[in-house]
Amino acid sequence: MTAVRSTATIDLASAAKDLWPLLVDTDRMNRLIGMEPVRYRPVDEGKHEAARFLAETRMSGFAVVYEEFPFEWEYPKKFGVHRKFIRGPLAWLRMSWTLTPIEGSKGTRLDVVFEAETKSALLRPIAWIGGRRAVAGMVQLAREVDKHVHDRAPSPFLEPVAPSDSVELAAALERLKAHVRPELAERIAHFVERSPDADAIRIRPFEIADEWKEPRREVLAAMLHAVPAGLVELRWAIVCPSCRTAAEEMTELSEIGKEGHCQMCDIAFELELDRAVEATFRPHDKVRRVPAQFFCMGGPARTPHVLTQMIVASGASLEVAAPAEEGRYRIFSRGGARASVEVSADGAEKASVRIGEDAIKPTDVRVKPGAAITLQNDTGDERHVKIERLAYASAAATAHELSTLGEFRALFSTDLLKRETPLKVARCAILFSDLTGSTALYTEVGDAAAFRLVDDHFDVLRDAVAAHDGTIVKTMGDAVMAAFTDERTCIAAAIECLTVFEAFRKKAKNGERTNLKLGVYGGACYVVTANGALDYFGSTVNVASRLQHLAEGGEIVLEKRAAESFLKDARLTVSDPTQVRVKGIEHALEVVHLRLR
Repeated sequence: MTAVRSTATIDLASAAKDLWPLLVDTDRMNRLIGMEPVRYRPVDEGKHEAARFLAETRMSGFAVVYEEFPFEWEYPKKFGVHRKFIRGPLAWLRMSWTLTPIEGSKGTRLDVVFEAETKSALLRPIAWIGGRRAVAGMVQLAREVDKHVHDRAPSPFLEPVAPSDSVELAAALERLKAHVRPELAERIAHFVERSPDADAIRIRPFEIADEWKEPRREVLAAMLHAVPAGLVELRWAIVCPSCRTAAEEMTELSEIGKEGHCQMCDIAFELELDRAVEATFRPHDKVRRVPAQFFCMGGPARTPHVLTQMIVASGASLEVAAPAEEGRYRIFSRGGARASVEVSADGAEKASVRIGEDAIKPTDVRVKPGAAITLQNDTGDERHVKIERLAYASAAATAHELSTLGEFRALFSTDLLKRETPLKVARCAILFSDLTGSTALYTEVGDAAAFRLVDDHFDVLRDAVAAHDGTIVKTMGDAVMAAFTDERTCIAAAIECLTVFEAFRKKAKNGERTNLKLGVYGGACYVVTANGALDYFGSTVNVASRLQHLAEGGEIVLEKRAAESFLKDARLTVSDPTQVRVKGIEHALEVVHLRLR
């Protein structure tokens, strides 16, 4: 049967790269052009086609079910959708568009094509009407996007906005203002009330912080306070390390297991709190009931690090262009096979890679910008293949980031991991402190006076740790264990601890009898629930503790490598490096001792 076809061409004033981010935001686009919400479920295992999901929705009044194939695109040139129908009037449809620079102009020509085949000739008018409507909707949206980009007209994506309850909103805002800077509380409440549904259903605090030019952790802490205030709800998303989209969503940390699975990429992955678990928020239902609906689950807007994605048939080959900018990239095939790509001016004019069941060969490719890369699929299945950036700035507020916020530990002390499920943190930094001379104080000045001094010193250290984006994990006698997201802030906090403690010991009664020694170490560790709180364990924790034991009073002991950027700090004296053996580490560590001048 001959396919129904509808096309349109329109010239736009803006450059393709400026239009691209908006034109490929398929979830927002589908909301605006009047499509119905879609429900997705995984396809059966063992299929030889690239489709990974079955989608259920309504089209032109018909209930339909179709196989959703991975979208195909090449930044910023072309984009396409292919669907094969199991139920409904259509057998299949394809919709695609291309962006071509207009010669002698900064503008772009947009060509839109809709094609579909019906299961019966009697249904062709329905497909024809639906196709014309889809093409017209795309053209109209492109005009509005162009006006927004070129003429600074309002964005077409500011709608739809579900209504809010003004009374509940005002009450929640007042409760939030008791804990958060009033101007920031107002901004958050305004966002909850006025943001488009597509933004409100999954609020990413670091994204809005960057847009508002506010400190990321301050906005994140404010969003945490907004939960008990009744303004928003907290959700946990499991993020695929390849496509970086949310594979699952849950309401409690205790629901998180040791492993995640991405249906789109067909890979299983270990869950790491600093990479694979993201905190997001949505308006509280009493304040604003945002429909929990999906209008599209894929596309370049959700995966901006993916520059090219194509489906390669079994036994077939396909030619794509290498990225136009020099840098490091990766070819990824569904199932996990991958190869590195370096784009450099002195690279090859063309390259060919073969995609196997478990590997892509060669594993390293070096090509010129825009070089032709041939993808040969040697597997027995269709495969969707991606070329993706390796350097990509994440806007994810990870679970580990939250666990280092005092606000999270104070407000969500019951939101814990399963006791039997330790989760990995790929990179963190641990600080251990010890108060020297405190044991003798209990004998010399009595329990009450010694305990007060120890307790007061905890407050001093807690403030110094919090000032450098860390959190006190626990206190042990007169010692402190603190966690940070990176070594640099951990070392800065350790220096601050020495500085403020020196002032404290000079003022506090009996303070001169004590001193502080610190150890710092960074690496991978595990987070687990212990004694009703999140705790850290593993070799990184053990090494940090042992480095603290190597310190004298008034010293920080840490690796020379980690201390490099502090070695010229005028406030510090630095010892000569020494080699030490620490239990749990195979190689000797080169460490230095830092002291205040």
